[in-house]
Order: sequence, then C-alpha cells, then structure tokens
Amino acid sequence: MRSTAAGFPPNPLKRHHARTYQFFPSQSFEGSTAAAAIPFVGTLQAFAAQRADAAQPATSSLVGPYGPIRPTRDMTTGLELLQLPAGFNYRSLSWTGDPMANGQPTPGSHDGMAVVAERNGAKGPEIVLIRNHERGAGPDTIGARAQYDSLVQGGTTNITFRHGASEPAVTVPSLGGTLVNCAGGVTPWGTWLTCEETTADRTALGGRKHGYVFEVTADPSLTTGQPIVGMGRFSHEASRSIRRPASFI
Repeated sequence: MRSTAAGFPPNPLKRHHARTYQFFPSQSFEGSTAAAAIPFVGTLQAFAAQRADAAQPATSSLVGPYGPIRPTRDMTTGLELLQLPAGFNYRSLSWTGDPMANGQPTPGSHDGMAVVAERNGAKGPEIVLIRNHERGAGPDTIGARAQYDSLVQGGTTNITFRHGASEPAVTVPSLGGTLVNCAGGVTPWGTWLTCEETTADRTALGGRKHGYVFEVTADPSLTTGQPIVGMGRFSHEASRSIRRPASFI
C-alpha cells in the first residue's frame, strides 16, 4: 500500500518496498522552512518498472493539475528517485537496511502505513508514523518488545521525525512475529491496526495460528503483541474505524 501527494495520481505499478518518503510543496513557502507544512507521508511504488536502477530518471508525458512532472532529487540522498511537478520536493525518511534504534537493520517489504500521532518531542513537534512490513516465514524476526510468533518475520516499525528538519528520522521496531502484514487502519484514539493477509496455521511447526488484527501504539512499549481475536481470523486486507464505535474490515 502506498500514497502520494494530494492531487498527484499514484503510479499503477504494484510493489516497491525500499523507502518511505515525506512530501511538501515548497512553492507555498517562498523559500522559507517547510516546518509549518503538513507533510504528505507514505511509500511510493517505483515510477518505472523497467528501470533496474532506482536513481535513473524516467521520462513521462503525464500532466496533472500541478503541471508536468520531472525528475526531482531526494533532499536526503540527492538521487532522482521520483518525478514530481515543479515546486514540489520530498525527502526519504527510512530505507531498508538502515540501522534502527535497537541496532537491527530496518526490515524490507514496506507496505501499509499511517501517521498516528503528532506530539511535542525533545526538539519540538514531531510526527509518529507506523509502517507495516509484509514479510513471510523465517528466522529474521523484527526485534520488537511485542512479539507474537518467533518463527515469522512480519510486523511493524515506528518512524519518528520532524517535518522540515534535517536530522535523520528514528526508526523503532514496534511489533514482531506477525505474518504478511499488508494494510491496516488508524483508530479514532490514535493507534494503528495492522492486518495479517493470511490464514496460515503454523502450530504444527512450533508456531502459532495467523490471520488476525493487532493494535500498535505510538509508544512501542505499550504494544502488547496480542491479536484482537474478536475481529475474526481470516485474510485481513485492511481496517477502517469509525466513531460509533464500530470497526469494519
């Protein structure tokens, strides 16, 4: 799952799991800091599936409401990873393999994600984004405090950053031992429901049954790693919460 800047059509290509981006329209701030901007945050698919090198610019005739798109340099790496209209900028926040706060490499297979909190941090206002990792079975479990099944590699990570600031984002593992975490949804109380898109039963292998929804908090120490059994066991694609209260899958 990915999202793009508002009004900018998503690339039809299905998968790209290596990086997470922040977008902001610099033209609205006339050269001043973008710290006041509300960022458009999400992962994007590769904009050219035929290009093996992500840094190699591609051409496109696509013209949207903001004008034609053009190769644009990532403000973090200087690489031309995306094509955007004139006046729009972006910076990559988190790459597969980057060290997390616990020293473990950031897992790959980035998928559904959302901002769950805006809060005051030690250096000022900061944003917390929770990201799914749609990974399968294996020993490389995400090293979060909250664990469900030690024989699978899916889960979530929390990314904390300040928009418009130059310091690196901080990535913390928040849930491990889940399987095929595809999409999810934000709750009205500011948590993330991560969904297992599988019904695999790994009990015969020493593991656990899968096909559940798990709740992940902005503070990883409050995440339990226990499935919400009442939401059913099946192949969950995503979740939507509304304020009645009720939840739809």
